[in-house]
Amino acid sequence: MSQEVSKKKRLQMIVKIFTKYKVIQNFTQQKNPDAVRTAFEELGPTFIKIGQMLSVRTDLLSPAYIKAFKSLQDNVKSDDFSEVKALLESEWELAISDIFTEFEEQAFASASIGQAHRATLKSGQKVVVKVQHPGIISAINVDLALFEKAIPLFAKIPETKVIDLRSVLREVKTSLDNETDFLKESKNAARFYKNNNDWHEVKVPQVFPEYCTKKVIVLEFMSGKSLRYLLEAPKNEIAYENVSNQALKKKIGLLLVESFMKQVFEDGFFHADPHPGNLFLQLLNPNIENLATERVGRFGPFGSEATWKTKTQLPPYRVVYLDFGMMGNLDDNLRGKLTDTVIALYTQDTAAVAQAVLRLCRQEGPFDEYRFHDELEQFLVEYYHLSLKEIDLQQVLSQVIGICNANNLQMDQAVTMLIKAFGTLEGVVEELDPELSMMEVLQNFAQKYFFKQFDLKEEAKRQGLNLFKNLRSLPKLPEKISNALDTVSNGKSRVNLEINDQKQILDRLEAMVNRIVVALVLAAVILSSSLLVVSSPDAQPKFVDNLGLFGYIAAFVTILLLSLSYLYRRFKK
Repeated sequence: MSQEVSKKKRLQMIVKIFTKYKVIQNFTQQKNPDAVRTAFEELGPTFIKIGQMLSVRTDLLSPAYIKAFKSLQDNVKSDDFSEVKALLESEWELAISDIFTEFEEQAFASASIGQAHRATLKSGQKVVVKVQHPGIISAINVDLALFEKAIPLFAKIPETKVIDLRSVLREVKTSLDNETDFLKESKNAARFYKNNNDWHEVKVPQVFPEYCTKKVIVLEFMSGKSLRYLLEAPKNEIAYENVSNQALKKKIGLLLVESFMKQVFEDGFFHADPHPGNLFLQLLNPNIENLATERVGRFGPFGSEATWKTKTQLPPYRVVYLDFGMMGNLDDNLRGKLTDTVIALYTQDTAAVAQAVLRLCRQEGPFDEYRFHDELEQFLVEYYHLSLKEIDLQQVLSQVIGICNANNLQMDQAVTMLIKAFGTLEGVVEELDPELSMMEVLQNFAQKYFFKQFDLKEEAKRQGLNLFKNLRSLPKLPEKISNALDTVSNGKSRVNLEINDQKQILDRLEAMVNRIVVALVLAAVILSSSLLVVSSPDAQPKFVDNLGLFGYIAAFVTILLLSLSYLYRRFKK
């Protein structure tokens, strides 16, 4: 009963906020994106996630809406410490004082899923304790249940028919499930730490798995300020030594892009939400010598591991990654497909680009390959005369997605997440260094990955086998040509024609034939009714006259209904 009451109250809140900001009117007409974004932020994590999912649908949303949804923020009021303490001690089955020497009661950050507190372990290690808001999972489940029930109603709005709402709901459920399970996030953090900590100027907080549960995650405390601090700092002010903020922005912009490409092509595991709030900047004392960094490497045929230390003089700043709830996975097969796409774009091979894109998609409806190739070629030709620096990578990806969706092709979910992360990162890099070309960096990493995966010995074997097969078939070639010429000369040749949009044409022909049949039947009814009424003697029984009149009325009603149906279809178009 209490759940039904909460659903009722939540529904009332959603209706109230939707009405206040005119969400449906603004969204369907693509007007006032800031109002819709504010409404989604007020409604919390479920709607924020829906907005983030839609932020890559350039085929559905205007650029203003794409920009607004990418900037969705989820800052909320922190919970009372008594509730937080009760949840923590319930999860750990220990008192807070048994684990920490210090624990700040006031949260220093609070988002829609949870809030973060600074603390110090008994060992003296400073940590951050991220704890879920009590009751957040049940609140999200209420939203998802309401959204699922509302899908048939939304389907009545013509503008929403182009969106697969059930697919969006599945994606939102999966994403929120990952973000509300802090055990998954702790595993993501540990994997990301192993892959990226101390890679160039990148730092990643260490996770303490012994204190992590489904509702709590404990990470190493990393000092620093949000990257937003650097973005808003005066350009010519000195950041360190003789390096200005403007120069530091360029360095960090390049570092972020190279780090992201490394995550995608080398690790196959990337941070899917690299916005300024999840990136910290540490400015170190330049007088302190950089310590040796520990590296783990693999070598030999059995993938043996070795650890070694190298001293590398690095500049006195570090970029720190935070929040590992949204992460993307790319297996070798998917990375290979992405690499093929990038190399085909670089070599300006339209046919190869089309085939590579098709390999990244699944068909969700009628598909016309000729139309797809034609639309893709018309789009790509515009970019072939541009240099890599002039190519807007996010725009290219967005346009390709739009062409795919228009042709009933759905991108792999991992690729969709990758493109969303690209868009988020591009927005940050654009502010740091507008002149930096993500396409140049992407092409370099793609080529490196391609040659790394390229096995010369295996390729030589494959090509050798192909050559051997062709040589075996060569003696039979004259015989096959002779047989083909005999077939043509004897009149036994046959030509197969493939008609584009065959199903649509057949449906149209069927409709035309049905109309002709109906017209013939109506003409027969009218003619027979006329004969019954006027050509019989006066002594004719009355029911015969009535039968003729009934035929007239039935024909008239049918013609009227057909006319109204035709006018309705014309008006709808």
